[in-house]
Amino acid sequence: MTRPQNLGAGTRRNSASCEQQFRDFDRKLTESLQCLVARSARVIYDSGLVFRGDLMRIHNGSDSTLSLSLKFALCLSLLTLAVPARSQTQAEAPAATSSTRASEFVGQKKFEETQTISDAKLKADGGSLSRFSMKGSLSYFGPTFGDLSAADQPNPDGGVGVYAQAVRGSVSGRYRFSSDSAMSAGTGVAFLKPFHGWERTDVNNPFVSYDFNSRWAGIQARNSLGASVTTVPNYRNTGQVGGLNAGQSFVYRLMGSGWALSFDYDLSYWIFERSYRPGSTRRGGDGLVSQWTMSWIPGVKYNFSDKLNVNATVGFLAYNPRSTTDLGVIWSRTPTLRLGAGYALTRDVYLNPYIQGFATNMRAEMVTMNVSGVFSVL
Repeated sequence: MTRPQNLGAGTRRNSASCEQQFRDFDRKLTESLQCLVARSARVIYDSGLVFRGDLMRIHNGSDSTLSLSLKFALCLSLLTLAVPARSQTQAEAPAATSSTRASEFVGQKKFEETQTISDAKLKADGGSLSRFSMKGSLSYFGPTFGDLSAADQPNPDGGVGVYAQAVRGSVSGRYRFSSDSAMSAGTGVAFLKPFHGWERTDVNNPFVSYDFNSRWAGIQARNSLGASVTTVPNYRNTGQVGGLNAGQSFVYRLMGSGWALSFDYDLSYWIFERSYRPGSTRRGGDGLVSQWTMSWIPGVKYNFSDKLNVNATVGFLAYNPRSTTDLGVIWSRTPTLRLGAGYALTRDVYLNPYIQGFATNMRAEMVTMNVSGVFSVL
């Protein structure tokens, strides 16, 4: 007959064996995750080299745009896969090797969500809650309803800028100070006329910015300050070298309903390296280039849920023409009307398809189809 003390010893041995098996499993899982991160990072790096090579070949007209698009999508997909789903406890465990430290970095602790911001778009615009993260935006500025083959969007005021059909966006690295404040550094990117011969690819206007969330009397606000360096040829040709920017986005949810009011404004001051040249841009002048611009966009939205809404806005823009030396002179652009829908796939991913026209002209050839999105990884 088995004695009780032997039964206890056997139980302890079984428990120790189970603990050892669990430690072995955890070690193998950790090694597998580290391997996935290392391989994905290497592929992303190699793809980035190929991507930059493709840009040069496309610029010289010796490669296809389809290859570039696929590689760009591959890079984004691999970047997403490189984020391991490890717990906070595992991420904070002591590191014995550099690979373990790298794994801890991508599995970093996140800040706690606060009640300062509850609007889905403002949350996504605010980026990931991780200490370190990457944020991107991507928008497609499409054709008009009146001419689906049009290569350019309407420009009724003749302002200086890029009005081609385009896929535009930005990518930035972010460092979060707290749940409600962060700093970013990044650059813009634009693919002009992607369905009309791929006219040009711009990696443009590197920037730094600081943003923070606030709330007062039920009004949610996202506030930002930033500076940028101008690299887009259309603006560089006017002597513009950079700019300073300040902006705020407000949302007020009407109590007891899905309705909400929104208001966005943006103020930018542009820096130039030379004096103004009279004349239109087609004749070598600087045209209607601005010294400063200010936009304000009131809007209304209806939230069917925390994820889905429909929204409408009216956009106004005022500017100081550089053709005058008086900073108090204010001209205006034609107001825009926008109707769209917003959907939050996750807290950090928000999509917004919309149509846009002009208040003084809503003909089909002046109304465009567009899609914008913002996302964060890590």
